[in-house]
Amino acid sequence: MHTPAPQPTARRVASLLWFPFFFAAAFGLIGLYTFHQPAPHDMRVVVTPATDVRSVTSGLARVEDDGFVVETVASTAAARELVEKAQVAAAIDGQQVYLSSAASPLRARFLTAVVPHALGPEASVVDVRPTSSGDVSGVSIFFYGLPLLLVGLITSIVLVQLGMWPVRNKLAAIAATGAFASIVTYLVATGLDAVPSDPRLPLYGFLLTQTIGWLTTAAALSLKQFFMPAAMTFVLILGIPSSGGTVSGDMLPASIGWLNDVLPFAQLIDATRASAYASGAGLARPLLILSAWAIAGIALLLWAAWRSRTGATASPPADQPDAMNRASSPAAPTTASPQRVAASRHSSP
Repeated sequence: MHTPAPQPTARRVASLLWFPFFFAAAFGLIGLYTFHQPAPHDMRVVVTPATDVRSVTSGLARVEDDGFVVETVASTAAARELVEKAQVAAAIDGQQVYLSSAASPLRARFLTAVVPHALGPEASVVDVRPTSSGDVSGVSIFFYGLPLLLVGLITSIVLVQLGMWPVRNKLAAIAATGAFASIVTYLVATGLDAVPSDPRLPLYGFLLTQTIGWLTTAAALSLKQFFMPAAMTFVLILGIPSSGGTVSGDMLPASIGWLNDVLPFAQLIDATRASAYASGAGLARPLLILSAWAIAGIALLLWAAWRSRTGATASPPADQPDAMNRASSPAAPTTASPQRVAASRHSSP
């Protein structure tokens, strides 16, 4: 007779299924809130001495009040260099506007559209640092970095099924998948000319894969059933909208934009742009922040592995107390059966 398998309680079902509902609501809300209407805030614009600063400031204020920070520079060459190195969003020299689509294609399109309203129809726009010829949409860097972000998370999910593995094996697995992803994505991106060829890019990508892999594997060891909600919230719900890969940090809502300054995926995007397009200008900051996350990740992973190992050592196996009790209890007296007693009497002389 077939016995039906025991069914989980309603409380158990609710404790597991709450996260898909949360994920759908949170990701949809944050994603749409972030991307539905990008607007400048604290966007840096420099002007040369030949430009009327007051006129530029008032013109930009008509576009977005308190959206721009206008500064002056000594010369046209200095202004253009700041744009080429992605230190500012745009430079204005009289009726000439310099910007860089490589630093942020969406921001460049936005400025191209609004500058005539700020400076007048005679204003002309020069793109001093365009994207690669294969990056027509302007979002190739985002999709170049996305597999590098996800491979660490996916590896940690797979490693949950290999819970008996020691931490050195898990580290080796994270390194292997990270190295593979870093090389393959780089070869594909440069082969399509979607991202400029720069041999340093696979190193930055590998650093991100290890950072995410270490952090999420540590979460799996420490948070148990809360691992997936915590990891996906950190990596996907918060990490993707704030990355700056599609909308630059100075056009994100202020409540999301600050994450662009700290989260790992955004640092990879900034490091890739700085290295591939800006000759390394501004590279130190994102690499330092990403390295700090990596150090935190490996430290948390080693701590979680040590804690798990010491916890397992401290608690004896389930059958050990019974075995100890049996070993320490006095032996029970044995009683001979009547048949054996009778047989021994007949056989005795």
